Amino acid sequence: EFGRSLYLGFFHSIMAFCNAGFGLFDNSLEDFATVPLVHGTIAILIILGGVGFVVLKDLRDNLVLGFNPTRFRMHTKVVLSTTGILLLAGTLLVFFGEFLSALDNYTLWEKLQISFFQSVTLRTAGFDSIAIGSLQQHTIYVMGIFMFIGGSSGSTAGGIKVTTFAILYQSMKSILYNRPRVEAFDRTIPAYVVVKSTALVFISMAVVAVAIFVMIKIEPSKAVLSLYFEVLSAFGTVGLSTGITSDLSYAGKLVIAFIMYIGRIGPLTLILAVGQHAESNQLVEYPEGRVLIG
Repeated sequence: EFGRSLYLGFFHSIMAFCNAGFGLFDNSLEDFATVPLVHGTIAILIILGGVGFVVLKDLRDNLVLGFNPTRFRMHTKVVLSTTGILLLAGTLLVFFGEFLSALDNYTLWEKLQISFFQSVTLRTAGFDSIAIGSLQQHTIYVMGIFMFIGGSSGSTAGGIKVTTFAILYQSMKSILYNRPRVEAFDRTIPAYVVVKSTALVFISMAVVAVAIFVMIKIEPSKAVLSLYFEVLSAFGTVGLSTGITSDLSYAGKLVIAFIMYIGRIGPLTLILAVGQHAESNQLVEYPEGRVLIG
């Protein structure tokens, strides 16, 4: 029926842009695994919602003035470049990791299409076109890392954010090349931003590690990899699951719900609070002290 189709399209479009992942089908979007129009539309909406409103405004302003990538803000350049790299890496991961496994019965084009969609949905959208529980262990493990990274700051996505990941990468790069400053796109990233990014990643990893440990204790009958995936999916506010969510105990579900809450507002709120406190109360500047590391 046209009315029913319109309703389903409207609902899933909103869910995709908001990176919510709620669906009205029992198996998410698995029945549409070979329908490019559905996959393509949903994927575009997920990406638009995941890059953030600052980037969308910058793109709009740039198009109005005549498209010129050199006019993009540094934030936009970092988000778009890192997002593109992560999408490509995720696509290749699923494609080669599941070529002869979960994707074995599909054509080459369908394998690429499904792989790309799964890479996109890891940006905290939560839809899936193939059953997560049917994937290989190595694929599930690396997918957890992508969910941990998440989308962009100021977007509808969760995770530590691609900008944090990019700054951490550039920081390691500057150390390897023995550079005194962290730089990207011919700009210097302030030291306090690098410190905040490192702190955010460390705190997030600690939260995830503790949550996984607690879940292993609460759910001894569940596979560790499934619990690992469940926690990272919750922290990144993704919503993907290997199929064990409904079988979790009441205590396990409370832990997952708490991690979802922390993943959505915790890291960002904590970093902003620390930053505001430091700026308003830093009245004394102490001399440098040398400490050996490594």
